[in-house]
Amino acid sequence: METKDLILRNWQDSDAKALYEMCLDETLRKSGIDFYNSITDSRNTIQCWKNDRGFKVIADKRNDNFIGFISLGGMNRYDGYMEIEYAVAARYRNNGCAMQAVQRMLDYGFKEMNLSAIAAWVRSHNKESIKVLEKCSFTYEGRLRKHARDKSDTLCYSILREEWEGLRRLCIDIRAMNYDDIPSICRADGDESKKNIDYLKRQLDNQEKGECTALLALYNDAVAGHVFLYHKCRWGGLAGHNIPGIVDLIVFEKYRRKKIATMLLDAAENIARQHCNKIYLDVCLNSDYGPAQRFYIKRGYIPNGKGAYYEEKICETNAVCRNDDELTLCLVKEL
Repeated sequence: METKDLILRNWQDSDAKALYEMCLDETLRKSGIDFYNSITDSRNTIQCWKNDRGFKVIADKRNDNFIGFISLGGMNRYDGYMEIEYAVAARYRNNGCAMQAVQRMLDYGFKEMNLSAIAAWVRSHNKESIKVLEKCSFTYEGRLRKHARDKSDTLCYSILREEWEGLRRLCIDIRAMNYDDIPSICRADGDESKKNIDYLKRQLDNQEKGECTALLALYNDAVAGHVFLYHKCRWGGLAGHNIPGIVDLIVFEKYRRKKIATMLLDAAENIARQHCNKIYLDVCLNSDYGPAQRFYIKRGYIPNGKGAYYEEKICETNAVCRNDDELTLCLVKEL
């Protein structure tokens, strides 16, 4: 099985050393992974995995180097219900390997193994794994308190076959915006005014200067939304702090609830990581933005602790202000 950068293959005796060394990582041990006393110990364990069609090595497509492993295993429910588990060696993290492997394994589980549901249980402190599951469209089901062996909480996620099938039917493309896109964006937005055209041109001018990245979402080749990521954002609650900031994440109404906002934000966050370990945005506080507020909080954005802003200035205690689109909360996320 292959992805853009990976091969998911069967185990080989030669994987024993890499498996042993990967499992020495304290971060992986805290996540609940088994570890081995020696290379011989890991090699003996591999013998049991060679014929397991649901247990694969994650390898680099270019050179077959060992990156980690991924598995689908039973949970004592019924034949069509399995749990996915994965681990990636430290030097290969934060570059999309886990996400590629999980997405390919979902395809394998639902298409080749004919599963009905795939679950994932993750310790609450394993933030990186939680991000992978959320990006792969797993649904959060609940928390088992002090369930893990280290007495941390276990978070339960799953994805159903019908949800996976729905995602496969989507044809969403995220790419860089260019000047030729402006007419299509304005038509999709229902606003072909000079003001809107000039606004989009300014964003693209700033992209040309290297100040921002303008991303466009297409749904079945139709313009569905966009976002601007400023690498050192000059607006909002953290303006001037040299932190990447999201400006105008927009999904047009007919394309909402199709994971487009998630994919736009995923792409923006991946770019932001190249500049900083944080990202921020300002969200309006009026009720029209309630769904957006919930979306960002679920994505891990938290208030910066300064309270509300009005026209980009902190609202002091007992200040009187109007609850319009200038009343905002600054949200920050660690990347």
